[in-house]
Amino acid sequence: MRPLNPLRFRLSGFFKDRRGIAATEFALIAPALTFLVMGVLEMSMRFRANEEATRYVHQVADLISREDALTDADLESVYDASIYMMKPLDTTENLDLDIASVMFKTNAATPTIVWRRTAGAAIPFNAAEAAGMGAMDETVIRIGIRYKYKSVLTTLFGGSELNIERSAFSRPREERVIKIDGLSEDNGGTARVFGS
Repeated sequence: MRPLNPLRFRLSGFFKDRRGIAATEFALIAPALTFLVMGVLEMSMRFRANEEATRYVHQVADLISREDALTDADLESVYDASIYMMKPLDTTENLDLDIASVMFKTNAATPTIVWRRTAGAAIPFNAAEAAGMGAMDETVIRIGIRYKYKSVLTTLFGGSELNIERSAFSRPREERVIKIDGLSEDNGGTARVFGS
C-alpha cells in the first residue's frame, strides 16, 4: 500500500473550501457597480440642471414681459433672484443673463435690437430669430441664459463643465414697447450694467 501524501490532502481541501467566494465576487463587481451608480447620479444632476435652466429662462421672460418700463436696478433684482429661482443649483458666478428688446420697425417686420443688457457674458443671438413674432412698432423681449454646470463627479475625474444655454421670447403684455431707464431704445446698445 502506498503512503498517503499529506500535501495532496491539504490541496484538495483547499479547492473544496467555498468560504470567501462571495467576498471575492463582490470585490470584482464593486468597482463596476460604483461607476454605474456614479454615472446615474451624474446624469440625473445634469438633467436637473437642464430643467432648472429651462424653467428659469421662461420665468424671467414672463416677469420682464409684464412690465411697461424697466430700470437697470430692476434687471439686477431679476438676476439676483436666480439664486432662489434655480435652487438647489449654485448660480453664483455660474450664470450669464442676457436681456434684449427686439423691435419691428418697418412693414417688412425686420427685427432690430433696440436695447440689450447683460450680466456676465452676452449670449449670442441674431435678431432675425424673432422674425414673425410681432407687428410693426411692437417689441418682443428675448431672454438668453448660459448656466455653467460643474459637478463634484466630473471635477473629480477631470471632466469639463457643461454650458447650458437657453433662450425664450415673450411679447410685452401692458405696452407695445418696454422702456429701459425711461428710453424706448438706446440704438441697440449692449450694456453690462447689472450682476457685476
